[in-house]
Amino acid sequence: MAFMTIKDPAVAKAALRLLVRNRRKSLALEHPEADWMIVEVARAPLSARFPDPNGKVAALYAGVGAEIDPRRHLAEWLVEQGWTLALPRVETENGQMVFRQWELGDVLTRDGAGMSAPGPSRPAVEPDLVVTPLLAFDRKGRRLGQGGGHYDRALEALRARREVFVLGLGYVGQETHGLPVEPHDQRLDAILTESEYIAVQED
Repeated sequence: MAFMTIKDPAVAKAALRLLVRNRRKSLALEHPEADWMIVEVARAPLSARFPDPNGKVAALYAGVGAEIDPRRHLAEWLVEQGWTLALPRVETENGQMVFRQWELGDVLTRDGAGMSAPGPSRPAVEPDLVVTPLLAFDRKGRRLGQGGGHYDRALEALRARREVFVLGLGYVGQETHGLPVEPHDQRLDAILTESEYIAVQED
């Protein structure tokens, strides 16, 4: 999927979101089995990248709408491998995204952005692996999100403190050439889809 060139990247992103949201809805209908297909695709590359995940933290997300939801089969596989899990929470008082520990079966609450998240009393953690939702991506690691900037700010702060591997999760049909970029955008290290694991190409 290619996109026209618009000089202002913020304007270009807003226009592109309208197109790719509908595209993602169609892809979700075409691939209802994507939740478990991503596990088969992820096994080898994630095991190679993290040969001993015991004690490491993987931050997933609570999928909504047409997003692939990693809390299902991917979360179960990660726990089997020894990972501790977390989910993001946008704090009500300051709007910052914090990763809080989460276990399979935990009851979630609404966070400051209205999303399902662990309660504020759950321990805050710093993940080694962050799995992010996306509306579109390219093979250079550019990611188009919903526009709130929560992930970009959280990842920038996290990367300033420690090494973290950021994995975008979506359908292969969400690949989009010519994604608009802004200075604050945080790039992905890889993309996981229902049919392919894409290692990001360096510029």
